[in-house]
Amino acid sequence: METVKLLDLGFSTADAEYPEIHQEDGDLRAEFKDWQEKAVKLYFADYVACKWQMVFDLLEGERDDCCYEICSSIWLKQHVESEIINSNEGYKHFRLNFNELGQLDVIALNIEVRT
Repeated sequence: METVKLLDLGFSTADAEYPEIHQEDGDLRAEFKDWQEKAVKLYFADYVACKWQMVFDLLEGERDDCCYEICSSIWLKQHVESEIINSNEGYKHFRLNFNELGQLDVIALNIEVRT
């Protein structure tokens, strides 16, 4: 069963602008301005999957304006079963919810914040 773990990354996705999403050299970068017009740059190291959707698929206890790690992720498990990644490599399923704008889901080794 999938569960959510709230992440405190030092910024808020609440009332943020649409993120710009870029792929470069095996990493994924997402950039946006938060509700205070502060620029936020996120780097997902060695990402293997990402998706943006405007339909919210919220799990129990998940808010539409926060960042999470999805624990026991079905999506992550599919990547392990397909042998895209190995279960002991430390990949995680991250989800950033941007209010009514949409959800960004990423499978990566980690997330680094640069503001």
